[in-house]
This record gives sequence, C-alpha cells and structure tokens, in this order.
Amino acid sequence: MNTLNPKNTQNRTALITGSGRGIGKETAIMLARQVENIVVCSRTKNEINEVVKDIEEINDQVNIIGTKCDVSISSQVNSLVRSAVDRFGSESIDILVNNAGVAFDKKLVDTSEDKWDQTIDTNLKGAFLITKAILPYMIKRESGTILNVNSGAGKAGFSFLSSYCASKFALAGLAESLALEVDMYNIRVMTIFLGQVATKMWQYYDYNYYEKNKNKMLSPKKAAAKIVEMILDVKKYKNGDSVEMYNP
Repeated sequence: MNTLNPKNTQNRTALITGSGRGIGKETAIMLARQVENIVVCSRTKNEINEVVKDIEEINDQVNIIGTKCDVSISSQVNSLVRSAVDRFGSESIDILVNNAGVAFDKKLVDTSEDKWDQTIDTNLKGAFLITKAILPYMIKRESGTILNVNSGAGKAGFSFLSSYCASKFALAGLAESLALEVDMYNIRVMTIFLGQVATKMWQYYDYNYYEKNKNKMLSPKKAAAKIVEMILDVKKYKNGDSVEMYNP
C-alpha cells in the first residue's frame, strides 16, 4: 500500500463514525493495523467499549479514543473532535470515514416527521457536522482523506426507502461539491456506494428479508477492506473518485 500522508507518517489519526458495529467496526479494526491513532464513536456506549477491546487485542500499540456520540448533534461532534485534537494533536488528523447511518422501512405517506428528521439528521447532517469540524485541520495541513459510505440507494430510488434515498442522494452531492472545494489543499473526498450488506441495520430494517438473503449480501469485512484500500492507496484513488460495490 502507498503511504497516505507523506508529510507525516508517524502520527496519523483516523476517525470512523458509526463504528460500534458492522462496516464501521470492521473499518476501524483494519485501520488500527495501519495508523497510530483511532477514534471510534457510536450512539451505543457498550458497542464502542467492545470495539475498543477488540482493537487493543489486535494491536496494543495503537492509541484509541472510544466515545458515545450522536453525529447529528453539533455539540457532541465538536466535543469528539476536540478530544481527538487534544490527545493526538491537530497535525495528526488524516482520515475521516463518514459511516453512521439509519434506515426505516416506510412508504412516504407513512413516514413520520420524526423518522424523516432522524434519517436526514444521521445520514446527511451528521456527515456535514463532523466534516465541517475536522476540515479546518486538514486544510491547514494541506492533506487528508474523507470517505463517505454511501449506498446503491444514493444512485437509484427504492420503494419504502424514500427518506433513506433522499439522504444518500444528498450525501453524494455533498461529496462531489466538497471535492471541488478542497482540491487545492491536497485533500481527497471519495465515496463508496455499497449494495446490501449483512449488518444489524438490515436486520432491523427487514428481519425476514435479511434471514432469507444474508448469504447473498456483502460482508462487513469485505466492504471495510475496500474502504481501507481506497484510503491507503493514494495513487489509485484520487479526489472526487467513487467506487460501486454491490456483489459479494
């Protein structure tokens, strides 16, 4: 693999949202073998504690922050980023993986305002808030990678997923726009569009469908491996790039 940041290869920090389970957890575990500092966050503290434990068992030399954080709340996001900067230094902020997401199985006519807001706030606003909080450090250093975990639902509409599709289409637009804004600073903004992944989110979304089709879905580890490859291989994956990965 190519080194992510030629300016500073000795003290790199990666922050992964929604890393209490599934794709985010596997991404954090894999990145813990590549970088010095890992920041994991989720709305569920018990899950984060387990991820921290798993990472420490794999690499007891890596430095870890594990924090409960709702990415849709700016005060919690800003506190998380401050904690990372205070502990690891502003010059270390290299990688942001926007992975946190929710989905609800509802027709538009049956979608409550609360569920709509929760979907947009987590999937879109959350990425906006944490990217905005981290971006000044990357701009100052003129280096960094932001990778947004998107979905096939960010490419095409699906019934019973109107709020989710709206959030993912918007996330794709956000990434494309931001890539243009930061190109002069040697920052890469990239997107991975994933198909169905065998995660708890799918179990909660439609348990019967999940049980019937889980063996046909992407594994979280395979999705995470592609994410890490995109982050680390700076020669192959450039600012503004996107990858589609739908089949197991």
